[in-house]
Amino acid sequence: MKNMTKTVCQILVLVLLTSCNPSVTKEEKSTPPNILFILVDDLGWKDLGSYGSNFYETPNIDKLCGEGMKFTEAYSACPVCSPTRASILTGKNPAHLGFTGHITAIGRHRYPEKGKIIPPKDYMHVALDEVMIPEIMRPLGYSTISIGKWHVGEEEKYFPTYQGFDINIAGYEHGSPPTYWGPYETESTWNPVIKNLENRRPGEYLTDRLTDEAIQFISDNKENPFFVYLSHYGVHTPLEAPDSLVKKYEQKLVGQTEQKNAIYAAMIENMDWNIGRLLNSLKASGLDENTIVIFCSDNGGLGKVTNNAPLREGKGFLYEGGIRIPLFIKWPGVVSGGQVSNEPVITDDLLPTIADMIGVEAPADVDGVSLVPLLKGSQDLSREMIAWYYPHYSPQSKNPGHAIRMGDYKLVEYYDPQQVSLFNLKSDLSEQKNLADQLPDKVNEMQDAFSKWLMDFDPILHTENPDYDPDYNNTSN
Repeated sequence: MKNMTKTVCQILVLVLLTSCNPSVTKEEKSTPPNILFILVDDLGWKDLGSYGSNFYETPNIDKLCGEGMKFTEAYSACPVCSPTRASILTGKNPAHLGFTGHITAIGRHRYPEKGKIIPPKDYMHVALDEVMIPEIMRPLGYSTISIGKWHVGEEEKYFPTYQGFDINIAGYEHGSPPTYWGPYETESTWNPVIKNLENRRPGEYLTDRLTDEAIQFISDNKENPFFVYLSHYGVHTPLEAPDSLVKKYEQKLVGQTEQKNAIYAAMIENMDWNIGRLLNSLKASGLDENTIVIFCSDNGGLGKVTNNAPLREGKGFLYEGGIRIPLFIKWPGVVSGGQVSNEPVITDDLLPTIADMIGVEAPADVDGVSLVPLLKGSQDLSREMIAWYYPHYSPQSKNPGHAIRMGDYKLVEYYDPQQVSLFNLKSDLSEQKNLADQLPDKVNEMQDAFSKWLMDFDPILHTENPDYDPDYNNTSN
């Protein structure tokens, strides 16, 4: 009996020592999850089979979507690319960053000479003291890489390796490639060649090449937690795709009434094929069960190449077609497949979400909130509003303005020409019925909420144009 008591005591002591000793904690608690973030440029809300397309073929992406949580009401922080990308990387709204317009080589801020407003002279980069995703990961020993489009810094000193990434492949100041075909060179003096991409092999296709780089990086970093920011240039213009795929979709055009651009469709299918082989390589390496995959777009689909219906308009507009995007998150062991959230979320939320997933604190001044409660079963975030400040004449809409969503109501105010619209998205997803005259109190409430939200950032604001001519048509520029 005495020996039995001694044995029991020894077991209890061993259990206590084991539970208190960090060196023998479970492996999953000492090894943070890998993060694979796939960002597809200009991909519209309805450009995937899983989001309702009957024309584009995306079986691999649809499978990935079905393995996690699909967000049906996800938004980009801006209707164009650069500011949204800044919001993803920092967790801050573009108005907070002073970065509300996209980087362009055709002048810092395009606006009509006699238009009503002059856009803010804001930054064309994210300040180096802002904390980006790879920087919150550094204490945990993550290996990090940015592959593909950067477009959140107009000078080299604001490129990825100056913002916390270990490696930068093909990221530079431009938002579109000179061409999708290697060696990615043109005679253009504006954008003659993709920078930071070594060994540009003639004839290779850019989406294939960037995927190769992601596969190689993962293979080289199996022993460390990794963060891959795979920011594809596709499916942004110029529209270029393998001939065999283009011919396939040319044959599918018969009877199509909505999405009907064969080259764009081919670019999407090639993107899908590449994502499929990337995910297959992850599985073959035995890393898929400890890798979180986040997939989204940076703004709505470009109206001249795709059809975002039932959403109104597309890229560059503050209507739903310009800012509603596909977003889904696969988190093995936490999120079971086939989950759907109808909660409004925004790209500001992605950094705090990643911070929460890997167990670190997000910077205190981020604007987004963690989506982990939704991923773990909560029905809502108890958030009162989402807002957009876009005082720029985009190449697509040429309508500077702002928008705010509170519950089912969304208010859009354009500045040039002045117009206020109020929509109920629950009953009018296509934003066709303006309720502003019927619900003036709701308009005032939402305008007041927007003003308070914006001024809390001490923002760089647009100004009135002293040369404004009300008879001047800004859409001609």
